[in-house]
Amino acid sequence: MSGAGPGRAPVRVRFLPEDLLVEAPWGSGLQDIADASGADLTFGCRSCRIRVLAGLERCSAMGPEERDFLQGLGAPGDHRLACQVRVEGDIELEYLGVGT
Repeated sequence: MSGAGPGRAPVRVRFLPEDLLVEAPWGSGLQDIADASGADLTFGCRSCRIRVLAGLERCSAMGPEERDFLQGLGAPGDHRLACQVRVEGDIELEYLGVGT
């Protein structure tokens, strides 16, 4: 996957509340990880909102579209759009969807 390199340790992603722990290559897209693991996370245009409970600094940087969308919702800094995140270390998250 893009961003993966030799010598990079796999990352671990914990999906809550189902307490599903998944290992994936460093730099994997969170959507790819969720799809491959069967995690209970819905993907659709801007409906894949998550709260990163641990490891926010190990997520890829937020792009301008994602930032604008989340700011428009008044979302706190620990919210992301899962379809935009590349995982660069261990993280823990919970799915929020649109209405949270």
